[in-house]
Amino acid sequence: MKVLSMSKLRIVVFDLDGVLVPFRSSWWFLQKYFGVDDEVFRMVNTELFYKGLITYSEWMCRDLTLLTSKGCITKDEITNAFNKVELSDGAEEVCNYLVSRGVELAIVSGGIDVLANYVGSRLGIKRIYVNKLLFDDNNCLLPYGVEVVNPLKKDEVLNKLSNELGIPLDEFMYVGDTTWDLSALKVVGYPVILNCSECVEELKKVKSRYYVISSLIDIIPIVDEVIT
Repeated sequence: MKVLSMSKLRIVVFDLDGVLVPFRSSWWFLQKYFGVDDEVFRMVNTELFYKGLITYSEWMCRDLTLLTSKGCITKDEITNAFNKVELSDGAEEVCNYLVSRGVELAIVSGGIDVLANYVGSRLGIKRIYVNKLLFDDNNCLLPYGVEVVNPLKKDEVLNKLSNELGIPLDEFMYVGDTTWDLSALKVVGYPVILNCSECVEELKKVKSRYYVISSLIDIIPIVDEVIT
């Protein structure tokens, strides 16, 4: 863990997938749960998005079209699937601790709103920025959604949140676990990297202060030192 001089900390923003829940993608989780998982499909779409050949909204549509390919999946079925998900170790303890220290909480993720809202309700997080699923009049999942967070442009969402709350970004902590989080990690005052060596290599090129943790519970001593 790398710790330098501290400044004020007022809000901690968490990624969702791989941070507050143990799996890396809520999109892939749903595909596996409903029996339409296709690894080649995932790899192809990931590469197309990285290369700028499809937008994130188009990628969402492709994932949702795959999910709906076998017929109606209802909102209740999706909710039930996500309600079985366990939180990451230490998530509840860390969030309770942060609230006790007067720190605001938020989620900014390229994941899915149904899961994020469930996790937020468990952890007392009300500020949630994630992509939205849509359903028809029969409560069946539609093959398109609403893009709220482009995973490569999370910094834009953080800037919006900063303006809304009147909190400068150097008083933000962001907790991420993959290179999808780099845009967010680069703009906050307290970037926290959870088990991502590639993120460390990229971030140390542009940031003099960053934190590397192996478990969410490791956030507590960092915050302790910042707020004392």
